[in-house]
Amino acid sequence: MVVVLPFANIGGDPEQEYFVDGVTESLTTDLSRISGAFVIARNAAFTFKGKAIDVKKLGRELNVRYVLEGSVQRGGNRLRVNVQLIRRRNRQPPLGRAF
Repeated sequence: MVVVLPFANIGGDPEQEYFVDGVTESLTTDLSRISGAFVIARNAAFTFKGKAIDVKKLGRELNVRYVLEGSVQRGGNRLRVNVQLIRRRNRQPPLGRAF
């Protein structure tokens, strides 16, 4: 089980907030299409938007094994997306990438 937390809008441009939320929603939808994957609903995940998160506590609360978090930075023609998949138990990121 995994929860995709709302991605952070790096750069703080309020006009980009809608785009950043769309990235989070698309990832949630795409992950849920994987056979055998159980993804926490978007509405539940978005209750944590803008809050400091204790991954271990959140994992217990939602009964998930992994937490996916990230950020989006958009400027001009450039887009940077950072993604980190964190194991709840030991907070170790098994996967972290920037695109």
